[in-house]
Amino acid sequence: MFNKRYLWTLLLLTGVLLAACRSIKNYTETDGPLYTGSYAETPPAFNGEIKIISWNIKFSEEIDAAITELQNVENLRNADILLLQEMDETGVERIAKSLKYNYIYFPASVHTHHNKNFGNAILSRWPISEATKVILPHQNPKNQQIRIAVRGRVQFGGQSALAYSVHTETAWLSQAKRADQIDALLADIGPDERYVIVGGDFNTVTQEDVQNLEDRFNQANLKRASEGAGYTFDPGGVELQFDHLFARGMSAVQSGVISNTEASDHFPLWVEMAF
Repeated sequence: MFNKRYLWTLLLLTGVLLAACRSIKNYTETDGPLYTGSYAETPPAFNGEIKIISWNIKFSEEIDAAITELQNVENLRNADILLLQEMDETGVERIAKSLKYNYIYFPASVHTHHNKNFGNAILSRWPISEATKVILPHQNPKNQQIRIAVRGRVQFGGQSALAYSVHTETAWLSQAKRADQIDALLADIGPDERYVIVGGDFNTVTQEDVQNLEDRFNQANLKRASEGAGYTFDPGGVELQFDHLFARGMSAVQSGVISNTEASDHFPLWVEMAF
């Protein structure tokens, strides 16, 4: 199973990277470019529980389909926080405006797949502040692309949580260097932060990758809230858990994956959390 999973993933990534063989333009500034918007209406009454969705919407291409699913699919409707990856600023704005969210968005690069911005976003029905881009160490060896995490503080009535939308490198980067990316992310999280949410696409190919990721987060007192939710990526029938959600100061009430999406090759991951 290990070899089959790894081979399928490398074959898939080979096609993508060969098509994008020229170097990518990276945004190496820690403070930008930053895109923000405020479309949320009066926040709902906070009852101590929130719904979080993490979703890699492939190259931000099927935004209309994503909006429809976020509006109509039972476990995706009315999420309090959306953590999105592979987004451009236009796609983030359209989702936020259509579904009435506030948002922060940082691109990591201009991707050669579509010559558009490529990055991560946090959207919320609640106020978001302290927008920050965390540049993760090491570039993709094939096209020198960087990876980032986007950080923001979400205010829930009298409580606030530090939220991260993350997209780490694929299996083209060595295990040790991918571990460095996780360590850099965790180093950004203060040990005294009471409530923390970290979600995104971690490109974990094998179960060993998942366990190593979970072990690192556990050392920072963050638990895998999405454990048991199911696989989020299915290339050629190989079920992979690429996407995860971790939390501190909260516990998972229930979680799952919507596998019949038409908006992306990744399946949206949802978790209901209790403070």
